[in-house]
Amino acid sequence: MHYNGSIVRPPTHADSVFIETTVGCSHDKCTFCNFYKGYPFRAVPLSQIEEDLKEASKIRPNAKKIWASGGNPYTLNTNKLLQIAELFKKYLPKATTTTYTHIKDIKKKSLEEIKQLKEAGFVELVIGVESADDEVLKAVNKGYTAADVLEQCTKLEAAGVEYGLIYLSGLSEAGKNLQSVRTSLETINKLSPIRIYYTTVAVVPDTKMYEDMRSGKFKEAGELERIEEMREFVAGTKIETEIYALTSTNAVPLVANMPEDRDEVLAYLDEVIANFTEFDEIKLAKSRAKMTRV
Repeated sequence: MHYNGSIVRPPTHADSVFIETTVGCSHDKCTFCNFYKGYPFRAVPLSQIEEDLKEASKIRPNAKKIWASGGNPYTLNTNKLLQIAELFKKYLPKATTTTYTHIKDIKKKSLEEIKQLKEAGFVELVIGVESADDEVLKAVNKGYTAADVLEQCTKLEAAGVEYGLIYLSGLSEAGKNLQSVRTSLETINKLSPIRIYYTTVAVVPDTKMYEDMRSGKFKEAGELERIEEMREFVAGTKIETEIYALTSTNAVPLVANMPEDRDEVLAYLDEVIANFTEFDEIKLAKSRAKMTRV
């Protein structure tokens, strides 16, 4: 199997067959991300994809899920993606495909193209929107606005494509995250994602955000504010969806089906907040610092 750099995927797809489809990220300008440093974006040759699928089909011929690996493979043109989908079906006929995409990738595809790709096997997308607060989106250089998020995700829904949104807490400066999450929810509550991957930013070396933090330009939120932001997110989510918060950067791990689990989760978070101490803050900060050095 061929892989370049880290394999980045949601925890829910740990059991998928990973097939490298692109290398790097076509955007690669987010201030908090270093996942794809050193790996310029490129499409993987079909010959390599087929070679890997041949190998995978011998090991897991009955696989139900494929994760098309790369920063945002859905950015490839529709014809190329249809060729890839054909290979996926040839070697792993029982599997459907999920992959990462960027809002700009969806924007450049028509509704009919998205429907065509769904029929070919690209049935689910994961979108790292991170926020739907225009101030935050501009600060972290995502390259789109909250209005774009609403428009493009609505287009996916019209095409019948399921999608999950990644929400990255802690992106605002200390003291501003509660207002930011409220602003983001004004857009998210108009959408129908099957899942929201709730995670927390880790300010890691070799990123613009890290440089800004070291220079004092960016003041990172503490752990208590991050937990309060999570509570605000749970309290303010009005749609039917799953909040999946089991990533390593979350101080409080949880999975909640909304809206039925809201009251139970809020009670749990209220207890965590009420009993939060300075020691917890120090302990979690040290744990996060250790993680960023790995």
